[in-house]
Formats: sequence, structure tokens, C-alpha cells
Amino acid sequence: MHSIGAIILPLCFLAAAATEDTVTSETAKKILLSGAAELETAEMIKARITYSGKSGTLDHVWYSHLIGTLNFTVKPVERLLLRGSFEFRQFMNMSGTQYNPAYNNSYNLGDFLNEEIFLREGYARYSLLGNKSVSLDVALGIMPYKYSPEVRELGEFLFRSGTYPFYLLTDFDRPFARLTGLCAGFNYGNDPLDVRLDVLALTEREIRPFWDISLAAVLGVKLFKVIDIGAGIDMAHLFSVNSEVTTPETLSNHFYIYNSDSTAIVDSGYYTFRGTKVMARATVDPFGIVRGEKSVLRDIVGEHGGKIYGEIGIIGLKNYPTSEMINPHGYDNLIERMPWMVGITLPLWKILDECVFELERYPSPNPNTAAWSVVDGLPLPYYKNLTAAYDTGGAYVPRWYWSVYMKRRIFPQFSVVCQLGRDHQRWEMPMNYQTTNYDYEEAMVKPDEWGWHVKTIFNF
Repeated sequence: MHSIGAIILPLCFLAAAATEDTVTSETAKKILLSGAAELETAEMIKARITYSGKSGTLDHVWYSHLIGTLNFTVKPVERLLLRGSFEFRQFMNMSGTQYNPAYNNSYNLGDFLNEEIFLREGYARYSLLGNKSVSLDVALGIMPYKYSPEVRELGEFLFRSGTYPFYLLTDFDRPFARLTGLCAGFNYGNDPLDVRLDVLALTEREIRPFWDISLAAVLGVKLFKVIDIGAGIDMAHLFSVNSEVTTPETLSNHFYIYNSDSTAIVDSGYYTFRGTKVMARATVDPFGIVRGEKSVLRDIVGEHGGKIYGEIGIIGLKNYPTSEMINPHGYDNLIERMPWMVGITLPLWKILDECVFELERYPSPNPNTAAWSVVDGLPLPYYKNLTAAYDTGGAYVPRWYWSVYMKRRIFPQFSVVCQLGRDHQRWEMPMNYQTTNYDYEEAMVKPDEWGWHVKTIFNF
């Protein structure tokens, strides 16, 4: 398996050379090869873990990633674009015997190397209408999707969350969702007004229940290059492939509704994965009008500096009652499913191309995990860790997350990215660990838990 990395990365560089040297003018109009080689080093200064039946805290956990991507874009006819991207990822957890034998003795964590290759994106997009101010296109396949341009780590709640149970996801330097399905996008734009409306029909490929169909819509409006507002709705798992999987009618998923003095059962039901998520966002760019003009002010604020933005979501509009045995907090408080975040892009005048600070509030008393969904297929919060000494649930409510993201382009094709903070990062473990000892919960929960990343990127 290790030989895969030795093959893929050289192929990426050879593809770059071929693109520059051998593609004819006619072919270049239709085929474009691109990609990147990334080397990341990171450290969790302090983090929690539940592993092999034990819960506790680890300090100074080092790990690294080697990532190669190879992209191709083909335009066989004027209005049709085909896009594909493959990613090779190699990661190594260095928290075992080589760096701290105590961790290995306590949690059976050894050094391991894991490799994977997957289809990062693959879609076809057809332009039904396109001119200077109006466009209408339809895309089908696996596609990255992002509706808040300024976000660098936190936020993007609509498609990076679970409804029941409520959880949030993040991925370093990949502040987007990877969606599968159909997206129809309409855009109207001129100088004072720009409107974008996306309507999506999506299917679930990553977390159970698989293949259910969700319908979503995202609207964005930009005024005078200064104000950018948006809203969205996602009716998750609206159409079930198997209703018994989307809404398991089992004793372990059953709740009861009692009368006002809790002396008699008046109704009952079952928890479900089906639910509706909504979000609203806004960005204010005080320097938006001058960014396109050559001036000293533009040099100071840069392409991104000075923007203030935020997002709020409701992850599950419908309430469900508590169940003392399986869901002690229930889904009966809408406020506990309303995360919000704010961010600011700092103007640092050519010192950095980007410097972004973000803050997020996670309101739920439940652990931020989809473990019960993945392991047992139940739309319930996971409380296994609450029986341990390390309480990751109600003891830390609300939980606050933060991120400082920095990027600097050294050469046209070479950049350095750095981030420090506390986000929703999970532990990475080999696939064969996932059936028994895998820790599905985020690694950093307490206020004193945080980490950093540094990554170099070569683009071609």
C-alpha cells in the first residue's frame, strides 16, 4: 500500500509538465490538467480521547499529512464542462511509542501509517444560459459546495451538520461540503446588485442512513459590493430509500409523551433522521467599493482584509421529547440546536495574504458526534462517554470554538497555510479500528484544549 504514494505524487508532477509542454492549442481549449502537492504538520497541544474503553486527556499529539491531488477539466462542447479530481492522502499519527510511551501504554496507541485514494469531485455542468449579467447552469455529480465565501474553518452549518442527532463538522483548510446530487444555479449580476439562487437535490453517501434524498435551496444577495446576505434551507432525508432505516421503529428508538403531571402516557413516537435545517448569514465589507481600484488603501486592506461576517443556523426545526433511558436531554429546546459564528478578516498589508479570526458557539448539551448513527443506525445522541470521568456533554455547555487562519503566497505556485485554534477535528485512525475502538467524537472540547497546523502547498 505504501507504494501508492510513490506512484501518485510523481504522476501529479509529470502531469503538470505535460500540461505546460505538450498540450497543443486546440487541445488546451478542451482539456486542462492541474493539481497540488501538500505537506502538513500539526500538533494537538491538548485533546481528549476515548479509546479501548478508556477516556482521558493527551498532551502534545503530533501528526502529519501528505496529500496529492490531480484534477482534470474537459469541455467537449461549448456549454458542457466535465470536472474530475482524485486525491491521495497519507496520514501518520505520531502519538505512540516513538514520542510518548505513556500514551501507548494507557490507550494502546501505536504509530501507524494510513493511505487512501478517493474521488474528491466528479461532476458534469451544463450551461443553459450565459451572458454578461444572467446565467443558468445545472451540475450533476460529486461537487464541493460553499455558500459563505469568507469562511475559512467554522460555520457553513447547512451542509456540515447532522439534524437528529445534532452535530457539526470541520476539516482544516477545506471549509466546504462535498455534496452528491443535482444543483441548478441561477445568477444575476451587475455593479450594484448580484443575486445567486441554488436549488439542490442531494443524496447521502457518508453517514447513515445512506442514499436518502434531501432537497435544499440557498439564496445569496450582494449589494454595492459592500453587503452580502444569504439564507438557506435543507430538508434532510425528505425522501427515504427505506423508511425503517430513516425512522427506526424499535424499542431503543421509542419515546413517550406524558400528560401535564406526568402520570399517564398520552402519546408515543420514534425519533427520526428526517428534519429541516435553516441558516442565515451576512457579510459587511466596508472597503468593497475600493478593492477594485489601484490605491494605497487597497494595498493596505488587500483582497480580503476588513470584512466582518457571521452565520446562524437552526439544525432541526421540529422538537422531540426527552427519553430518560436513551435521550435524557431530548430535542425539545430549539435554542440548543442554534449554533452561530462570527468572523473578521484582518488587513495586514502585504505581510499576509489572509488573516482570519473566527468564533463559534455550540449550544447543545449533547456530545458533538454521530457515533450512534454510524454504529447502530439510531438518530440519538451518544452518551457512552458520559459514564466516564471525562464528561464531554453537559459539563461544557455552551462550548466555544475559535480559529486563527493565516495564508501567505511565497511564489505564484507555492503557499504556506497556518491555523491555530479549537475546531471540530476528529481523531484519524486506520479503517480496521472503526468497528471497535474508533473515537467518533471531536478531539478538543474543554477551553484549554487546542492545536495548530502548518501546511505547504505547491500548485500546478
